[in-house]
Amino acid sequence: MNTPHGVWLDDLTRQEAVSRFRGDAVAVIPVASGGPDLPHLPLKTVTVIARALGQKLLERLAVVVATVVEAEPLPRRDALEHMLTARLDGLRSLGARRIAILDVAPSGGAPIDIAGDVLLLRVCDRSDANEYVTSCMMALDPRSVRMSLLPAGSRSDAFAGERGMAAEVDAIAAALVSRWSNLI
Repeated sequence: MNTPHGVWLDDLTRQEAVSRFRGDAVAVIPVASGGPDLPHLPLKTVTVIARALGQKLLERLAVVVATVVEAEPLPRRDALEHMLTARLDGLRSLGARRIAILDVAPSGGAPIDIAGDVLLLRVCDRSDANEYVTSCMMALDPRSVRMSLLPAGSRSDAFAGERGMAAEVDAIAAALVSRWSNLI
């Protein structure tokens, strides 16, 4: 297994977080902002995918990944934006100046509206969202997929999920390095 370059924020002490952000670490906030309503997938699907993308990203780049923000239980879009503003304020209070939000939104919908210097990356927004999230879950948590409820003719498989997530991480890493070239 590869040694991670980055770290989960909640694995750090306050002093360690401040030290990393003083050193110009990039903070990444994964947001599980919506998912397809499919009878064969559990409610946790987009959160699991968002966490997996965060893990794969920190294995590649020296980033600090915050815990996943789950948008699903929030009643309104403005509640999500309020929660994200609070999360951004918390990161800034630790000294974070370079922040990116990964809007994991496989079912489309309106993008998150966060103004300012935050890099917003919309990921998993695909025309084949149902096949993609099913394939991801087959790769990440195959026991949670209700195979008996899978639509006839589905082309979903774990290998496609792994390939799709690898492509997402490649695109995320490229966007982050494009913005902050010293991440390599």
